Formats: sequence, structure tokens, C-alpha cells
Amino acid sequence: MMRMTIHETGLAALALASLAACSAPEPSEGEDTAIATLDTTAGSLDAGEDTEDSSSSDEAEGSTTAGEESTTDSSSSSDAESESSESSETGLDPALILFEEDFEAAAPDTVPAGWDSFVNWQVNAANMPGADTFALVDGTKPHGGSQSLHVKAGSNPGMLTRPLPPGTTTIYVRAHVWLTGKLGQNPGNNHETLIGIRGTPGQASDEVRFGEIKGVIGTNEVPSDDISPTQEQWGMGPEITAGEWHCIEVAFVADEGPHRVEAWSDGEPIHLVDDPSQWNNGVLGTDFLDGKFTEFMLGWHSFSNFANEVWFDDVVVALERVGC
Repeated sequence: MMRMTIHETGLAALALASLAACSAPEPSEGEDTAIATLDTTAGSLDAGEDTEDSSSSDEAEGSTTAGEESTTDSSSSSDAESESSESSETGLDPALILFEEDFEAAAPDTVPAGWDSFVNWQVNAANMPGADTFALVDGTKPHGGSQSLHVKAGSNPGMLTRPLPPGTTTIYVRAHVWLTGKLGQNPGNNHETLIGIRGTPGQASDEVRFGEIKGVIGTNEVPSDDISPTQEQWGMGPEITAGEWHCIEVAFVADEGPHRVEAWSDGEPIHLVDDPSQWNNGVLGTDFLDGKFTEFMLGWHSFSNFANEVWFDDVVVALERVGC
């Protein structure tokens, strides 16, 4: 059975009314009103259908546009989140990293950009490949990539240094290190510097030095020349073995509680000084790092005439512990 739409019903009624008007006497006032009402109803129906069609079309188009914008926004948001989550190989938030160095961008036998050399007690001088003392990038023993920092030194320092941002009060250092001569369990040795910080650029007389003291892994501060750990541990303790890569971490922390120097080798604790009782000479207090965060340094400097050849690679200096 065929159904008639409201629109078709209205048109049929209108047609019948027109035929009736031709064959019937003049309509009364009431009949005029009914016909007018019927016309209005039909027009209203037409307008309603047009409005519904237009509204449905607009809504559909609007929904598609909104969907496209939503997809674009979501994609942009995803891209932004992806970009913001990108960081160095350490996994740290880049905002926490002061600098990192893999020595790949430097030309062989040069000092990388952003660094200074401190070789034979001189800044950016007397640093030549093949000499008795040098600190230069080369490809002789890389940890990752094709280059690393190659240091040869003894009683004369072979170091690279880099300025720290003003206001720095804590740094965490991570470096992969290869030693020709081991560090620790060396009875009879005096002081050896591997990594440290300085209060005065280019001056070895204003430093906190991590490395070895009296044959044990430890810390030396100058100008006080106080050393940690205390005498009963000299020549003993852990060691950083020669002839292989080690992940060395050193923290110089002065922004919480007593100042401390703490170190790890391949993730294992090897040194901590965080109390005045741990200094052998009893000179230093809890604030021994004050004024020392001007310059970062790494390399080799022996006060025992202990010559060594050392390689450093994949160095990171950050505001939180980096990890291996």
C-alpha cells in the first residue's frame, strides 16, 4: 500500500480545494480562512523540509570539518608530545642537561668546540699530538662512535675544561673512561685527578678533585689540601681497573644538606664524602664546595709523578644523576 508524505497530502488537499472553488459558489469568510490556513501549512511544511535538509547537510559538513580539525589537532599534539619527550641517550629531560660531549664533531687532534685545554699548566697552549702531555680528540680508542678524548699526562696536567653556568650549585657527571693505569689500591701514591671542578678558571690551586688520594679512590680539595677518606683506608678500598671501559659517575652536590662528593663505577658506589669527620686533616666543614662551581674539568693530573694514558667518551654533565 502506497503511503503519502505530509507534503504530498497537503498538495492533494490544496488541489481539491482549488477544484471545489471553481465549481462551488463563492466561499464564505470561514472557508477563505480554511484555505489560507491550508496554504500556510503546506508552505510551512516545505520550509521545514528545506530547513531540515540544510541543517542536516550543515551539521554533517560541520561534523566532518570538526573531525578533520580534531584529527589534525590530535596529530599535532602527538607530534608535540613526541618532540617534548625526545632527549639525549641518557633518557634525562634535556632541561636537566648542562652539556654533553661525544667528541664526534671535532676534527682529529683538536679540542672540541666549547672546551679549553689545560695542558702543562697552560690554557689553550702546548697541546700537541704525540707530545709527553696532551688532551686531544682522536680515533685511537672510541667507546661509541669513532672518536674519544685521548689524554696523556703525569705530573704535568693534561685536562680539558668547560665553564659552568653562573649560579650552578650541583652537577652530576657521567663519563666512560679507559685507564692504562688503574685507580685505587695503589699504596704509596699521593693525589691523582680524574674529574673535578674549579673556582678559578685556568688555576689548579682552586679545585675539588675526584680521583685518588694516598692510593685510595677519593677527593682532594685545594687550597686546604685536605683529603678524604681518612688514613686507615689509604691504599685500600675499591679500584677502577685498567684496560677496559668503565662508566664513571661523580656528583658534586652543594644544594642540599652538607656538601658532598659521591662516585660510582659501573653503577656501584666507590666513594662518598659528606661529613667533616671524613676529611683526614680536619680542615674542611660542610660547605667545602662553596665557590667551586665555575669550571668543570676532566683528564689526568698526578701529584705522585704517576704517568697515565686515559680515554674519555660520552660525557654528560647534568643537574640530576645520569646513570650508565
